[in-house]
Amino acid sequence: MMASSYTAKEEDGHITVSGPGALRSRKPENTAFKQQRLPAWQPILTAGTVLPAFFIIGLLFIPIGIGLFVTSNNIKEFEIDYTGVDASSPCYNCSQSFSWNSSRPCTCSIPFYLEQPYESNVYVYYGLSNFYQNHRRYVKSRDDSQLNGDPQISDGETRRNTDVVKH
Repeated sequence: MMASSYTAKEEDGHITVSGPGALRSRKPENTAFKQQRLPAWQPILTAGTVLPAFFIIGLLFIPIGIGLFVTSNNIKEFEIDYTGVDASSPCYNCSQSFSWNSSRPCTCSIPFYLEQPYESNVYVYYGLSNFYQNHRRYVKSRDDSQLNGDPQISDGETRRNTDVVKH
């Protein structure tokens, strides 16, 4: 149903006064646009219009899904556990003798070999468990120069290895 043409300035209480000392009303003008009475398109949804639209949209997304599937299958992953939990791990001695207050660093080296070549960009990630970067000790020990890879503090002193993250 189309909106009817409704012009009732008197019924809305919109009084226009002209003259030098006239009060201006704070109400918007009584136009179809400002009173939100514009006619709008209201589609009639039936099975004959909705089902073909769904099928067409579905057919458009099939190539996108195939492309994402092929791309995700080309991703290669290689995972190494370096926690030292297993007694046969090269990091087992470090994990058993580690102390936060120790001044002697423990170095763990894990050699690995790739079974197949990685031809494109290689991204290295590491996972931490039970670690939260909004934890008070982490936030307190944050050092931007260390995160940038600088080996020394700006005044020439070497870093202390006593904080949580500075190991």
